[in-house]
Amino acid sequence: MDEILVEENFAHIDGSDMNVILDLLDELNLEAEPTAPRSSGRGRRWELTMHWQPAGPIPESTDAALPTAVARIRDHFVTTGKQPPSRVAVYDRDGRVLRAFQLDAG
Repeated sequence: MDEILVEENFAHIDGSDMNVILDLLDELNLEAEPTAPRSSGRGRRWELTMHWQPAGPIPESTDAALPTAVARIRDHFVTTGKQPPSRVAVYDRDGRVLRAFQLDAG
């Protein structure tokens, strides 16, 4: 099972939100855990940031399923009346973007 870390963002993600995100990633057979914020998180738009832990690329099956998981994460925020992320990004261990998704507001 591949591991992915999800940055906490206390201005936008509460414990319930994080549980939903982790559960959706678990459905992709990813061992997902929260991690401390690595950026300031300031600005008008917010990014849901994840960190891919394996040294290699994201497997094709996971990569193909990510858009659906991201859409479901967005839907969770919209359904609960919260601002969804404007972008979801997956970074490798060196800080390079492996995958990024721009999301509309609603």
